[in-house]
Order: sequence, then C-alpha cells, then structure tokens
Amino acid sequence: MNDFFTPIFEFFHYSSPFSDDLYSQGLYSILGLAQVFGTLFWVLTFYYWINRPKFAYWYHWLIILLVNSLVLMIASMTITQARFSALNLKYNTGDYFIFGLKSALMAASFFFVFSMAFRWGSTNAKTTPYPH
Repeated sequence: MNDFFTPIFEFFHYSSPFSDDLYSQGLYSILGLAQVFGTLFWVLTFYYWINRPKFAYWYHWLIILLVNSLVLMIASMTITQARFSALNLKYNTGDYFIFGLKSALMAASFFFVFSMAFRWGSTNAKTTPYPH
C-alpha cells in the first residue's frame, strides 16, 4: 500500500529527507487510507445522511469539502509529527505544514472524485456541486 500512495502524495510535493522518512516508516499507506476513508465518510455524510433540500447547494458542498480537507490536514500533520517525534527525527514546523497542505489538496481531490461517484444516489443533492 505504501508504494500505491507514495506517487499520489509526492505528485504534489517531494521534500528530501522528509518524504523519504515518510516512505521508510510506512506512513504513506496509513495516511493514504485515512484520506480515502475519511473523505468517503464526509462524502457519504453530505449526500446520504444530511441529504436535505435546504443543504443541497454548491456552497454547502464546498463547506463540507473544506471541513474534510482541514480535518485530514490536521490528522496528517499530527500523526506524522507524533511518529517522527517518537523516532527522534527532527523537522521544522514548515515541513509538517507543507505536508499538511498537500494532504488537504489530496483530500479535496478525493472529495471531488467521490462526489461524482456517489451523488447520483442522493435524493436531494443529485446535481450538487453544480449550481442550480
């Protein structure tokens, strides 16, 4: 799984030795699965659990996308920093922040793809995120 998610994460940004340590610790697979399942949770929540006519506009979809991205950004930064601190690997805050930003971008990309796949089953938000 690590080899599957590595090119996706490193497509947005590669930083040696930070990225190399992420790979060697197997964090790409853990964080990649968190991205997929976390984003899937938020998409299904928007399209099936909330699923209200008053909450089916593009700007509501954008709010959920931003919440998803922010939650997964913070989770990625926290998990990475905790693992690296336990291993006594020292990186500055900027490295964690850049990694968090690319995690947020990846989460937003997954959110869009999953939205296109799952919106058709929604009774009230079939056309969201497209304006109506």
